[in-house]
Amino acid sequence: MRPQERARGFRKQRKVRKKYAAHPQRTFIALYLAFCFAPAIPAQTPAANPARPTVTNPATLPPVGYLQFEQGYLGSIASPETRSQYGINQTAKLTVAPRLMIEIQSQPFAVGTSNDSPQSTRDAGDVLFGAQAVLYNPPPEPDTSSRPDVHRHAHIRSAVPTVAFAYLNRVHSGTAPDIDLGSQSRTAVFLFSGHAPGIDVHYDTNLIASEQDGELPVPGSTTAIHTVRRAQFGETFSIDRALFDPNLQFSLEVYHLSQPLVHSSADGQSVARANLVDGLFALSYQLRPNLVFDGGFAHGFTSTSTRWQSFAGFTYLLPHRLWPAKNHAKS
Repeated sequence: MRPQERARGFRKQRKVRKKYAAHPQRTFIALYLAFCFAPAIPAQTPAANPARPTVTNPATLPPVGYLQFEQGYLGSIASPETRSQYGINQTAKLTVAPRLMIEIQSQPFAVGTSNDSPQSTRDAGDVLFGAQAVLYNPPPEPDTSSRPDVHRHAHIRSAVPTVAFAYLNRVHSGTAPDIDLGSQSRTAVFLFSGHAPGIDVHYDTNLIASEQDGELPVPGSTTAIHTVRRAQFGETFSIDRALFDPNLQFSLEVYHLSQPLVHSSADGQSVARANLVDGLFALSYQLRPNLVFDGGFAHGFTSTSTRWQSFAGFTYLLPHRLWPAKNHAKS
């Protein structure tokens, strides 16, 4: 390299350093994007295992030792508590053993308009922390164990499901109003994931039992309130299948949950026993094995369901293992 070219290169580097030194936010964003989306060797990068965008979570876990992020936008119209709400949801997962995963869920930002006031509010939602343990993996079969599944990977392509149990506990109470699902202080879930032979469809189903707490007025008083705790039960079922291209898949889901703290619909009509029943449609595209984008919508079918929901986001598995894999080879 000639001295003049080397000098021009040094001046250019100084300009870049001055630019990012004056804007530390740009430095952080640039480093974050460079770290997340840096090219990775496909053979060394395991595939992500998204739970997004459905309410149903898979019983299977991400690869051991890899940090997985699931985040995206969620918008809703006409809920029992809110006229509209738009926010960001985030989930971080880490599988610490072949059958054990820890996770944290949060809603760091939400803008909403309640049914009682036309003014919009900016709030943060709850923070949940928990774990999921795989209770049963079906034994592999010679003709199915090597076949790849769709984005939500079953343990094998077998009609016998993988079975797991998950528990989540609220560690921080947010101030953002709830949509039709409500806010859970603690949740226990049984999860089942498998593959239906013949029709080549992956399925996931959840059985949910939660505790919800809220404030209700004391009977006979206009100002006094008291805290109540109620049990919430629900069931979810979703199917996933490739669409035209192995990297593109669609998801269909239906889910039902009781609403023990909801006593009126979005338009103010009294409801004796509230239940939500929603249907969901989503598309997801696997850009790389560890990066999956998704988007879709959901529609509520009962008077206390959120009328419409829209969502878009992505699941990203960091391509770098947090700790080295154990070597079981004999010396």
